[in-house]
Amino acid sequence: MPTVLGFGAGSRYLQIQDPELAERMIVRAIELGVRYFDTAYTYGANRESMKRFGRYLTPRYRDQILLATKLEVRDAESAKRQFEECLTDLNTDRVDILHFHAVGTKEEVDRIASNDGALKVYRNLKESGAIRAIGVTGHADSKVLRYALERLQPDCIMCPQNPGHGQAQQGGIRFTDDIIPYALQHGIGLLAMKTTGQDGLMGRGGVTGPELVRYAMSLPVASAIVGMSSLEVLESCASIARSLVPMTEEEMAAFRQRVSEGTDMGQVLPYLTPGYVDGVSYA
Repeated sequence: MPTVLGFGAGSRYLQIQDPELAERMIVRAIELGVRYFDTAYTYGANRESMKRFGRYLTPRYRDQILLATKLEVRDAESAKRQFEECLTDLNTDRVDILHFHAVGTKEEVDRIASNDGALKVYRNLKESGAIRAIGVTGHADSKVLRYALERLQPDCIMCPQNPGHGQAQQGGIRFTDDIIPYALQHGIGLLAMKTTGQDGLMGRGGVTGPELVRYAMSLPVASAIVGMSSLEVLESCASIARSLVPMTEEEMAAFRQRVSEGTDMGQVLPYLTPGYVDGVSYA
C-alpha cells in the first residue's frame, strides 16, 4: 500500500488540537504503510498543516514518502516566494508534487499560463529538482479542470472522485467522466479527493464511509487522499487499502445510483457551495 491511500492534512486533520495526537497520527500512518502525504500553503492558520509535517514527518521519514503541497497564487513572483516558505515550513529541500491549488475558472488557467504566470516557475522548479511533478487540483467545475489539463499539461491532477460525479450526475459536474479518460489517454496521474463528499454522501442510500473509500480506490487512481480526522479513520482506511478488492463496473454503476438517486448533489456536497474555501472546516 505505498501510495493507494493518501494522508490528507487539511481541515479534518487540523481539527486535532492535541500535538501528541497530531504526531501520533503521522507515526501510525507510517507504521501502517501510508507513504503519500498531502498538505497546502493555505491549510490552517499560519500554515499550521505544513508546519506539522515539518515537525513530525520530514525529520524522520522524508526519504520514505511522497510529499505534496499546493499554492493558490497564479503569478510568478508570488509562487517563488510562497514555495520558499513551503520548504521552510516543511523542513525539507524538495517537494515531490507541487499543485496549482483549487483552480476554478478558465481565467485562472490562462493567468497561470501567461508570460508572468506561475507555470514558468513550476517548470523551472521541476527542471532544477526542487519538485518532481507539477499538479493541478480543483473541486468546482470538471470542465475547467479539463481545460487546465489541455492548457497546462501537468503531470498529475487531483479532483473529487466519488459517486456523486459520474454518469451525467450533478448538473454536468462530472469529474469521473470529464477527467479520467483524458488523464489515462495522456499519461496524467490521477489522484482522488473528497472521497466521501466531505461526509456529505455518508448515509445516502445507507452507504458507509468505508464503501465510499473503496469506491474511490476502485477507480484508476494512483492514490485516494482522505482527510485524517482520527486514528480510527486512519486505521479503517489503511485496512480497506490493504485488503482492497476493487468494485466491478457493474457494482460501481449500482453504487452511484444508490448514493445519488433523488439527491441534488449541490445541496449535500459542501465544496460545491458558493464561497467554499478548501481546507476550512464546514462541519
